[in-house]
Amino acid sequence: MYTEEWDIQEIKHLKKKKLVQDNIYMLLLFVILVYFTDSGKHALTIGTFFVFIWIMVVLTLYTLKTGRSIGTKTSKRVQKFDRNRLGEKRWKRNKIIEVVIVSVVGVGIAVLLFVTDFNSLTLDFPSYPFPFLGAWLGFNIGELVPLC
Repeated sequence: MYTEEWDIQEIKHLKKKKLVQDNIYMLLLFVILVYFTDSGKHALTIGTFFVFIWIMVVLTLYTLKTGRSIGTKTSKRVQKFDRNRLGEKRWKRNKIIEVVIVSVVGVGIAVLLFVTDFNSLTLDFPSYPFPFLGAWLGFNIGELVPLC
């Protein structure tokens, strides 16, 4: 394992920049999903989640197998810092846990996609965005706590 000197202020700045980028992606995904759901295209909404989940699995497996990250320069630099800070063994264990959890969610969404009758499904606006918004809020809290 190699150790590298890191400028903590630079890393904090990069993590904040990455958080803004991630929130823009989440906002875009949220708008797309609200549009599909309001249009009555529930299968397309669930299918979009399915695709995003499996893209995450593939990207995480690629990073785990090759050791190279995929993303923006900011994202790559932050991931390199986290990997160095955690150590190789702990970083690898965390990536394996991430792949397993996201894969289980992906399989659950696949089952939902194939067993649900979307023609009879109705979603009321006040309730369906709350799980997504809760996950989004949890994600932001999880990213902000280490910065403090």
